Amino acid sequence: MQAKEQKDYYRQAFEAISGKLSPRRWRQIRREIENSGLIVNLKNIQTYAVLKVKNPRTVVTKSALKVFNQFQDNYSNYQELSGELILSILREIKPHVTDRMLLNAFYKARIQFRKQNVYSFQEASKVVFLTAISRNK
Repeated sequence: MQAKEQKDYYRQAFEAISGKLSPRRWRQIRREIENSGLIVNLKNIQTYAVLKVKNPRTVVTKSALKVFNQFQDNYSNYQELSGELILSILREIKPHVTDRMLLNAFYKARIQFRKQNVYSFQEASKVVFLTAISRNK
């Protein structure tokens, strides 16, 4: 009985962010989370829900979620970040990132990039996530 209550707890946490889910859709999401290698805990479920709401067709991997969580933990006290700081963070997070991947992440986030510009934490988070899920081509 305890395991069922725990599963319902995670589903409720996910639904609080994403909205009501059918049992079938919840099983799909649960399987996605488990297949990605994530540890099923409240923080990961909530982060996954936020990312899936914003990017529903994106495959969220364990490494992408780890990068995103690391960024959230390290820079959540910043209200604004400069373009230059975001670039250094992205190069630290993903050392082999190409300039094209960086520009593509800003483009997908619908944000114009300039080193001198100041970006909100939410904008920076979006760019970090899009860079984390991008693949070298």
